[in-house]
Amino acid sequence: MISVEYSEAIVEVLDILNHSDDNIIEKIPKKLIEFWKRNKSTTYKPNLDHSKSISEMELKNKTKSIITMIYLNYLCNDAEKNNIKLILKDNEEKYQQELREKYNPDNIFKNKKEDIVVKEETQALVEYKERTFIQKFFDKIKSLFKRK
Repeated sequence: MISVEYSEAIVEVLDILNHSDDNIIEKIPKKLIEFWKRNKSTTYKPNLDHSKSISEMELKNKTKSIITMIYLNYLCNDAEKNNIKLILKDNEEKYQQELREKYNPDNIFKNKKEDIVVKEETQALVEYKERTFIQKFFDKIKSLFKRK
């Protein structure tokens, strides 16, 4: 079963393909197009402005991924394919680097230590008043009566 997000993206892809040239559609395998038609969303209606180029359209991220896959596998030549693969590889490396920086265990523990220091500082700001001799005396008397 395909998720709702993908089924809606498939609707957008099919809409784009319906407004494309026949020679582009001929390069895409018929089984793949049939698969998309079987698994598209029946409730989602795309609102795409076909007077704009694909890069200017407001497409879902999954739609962009599917279009990239179509272009990479079926439409571009070898030089373009290598260029796209390099771009995708660079993007993946940047994404992995961001994840490493965000979820690095050393950085996570450093942040916790900083939080602890801040909490200690806020605790130091609380003013502690000592009880007077009379207050201590009354507390002692109260505790004697509570024991019985």
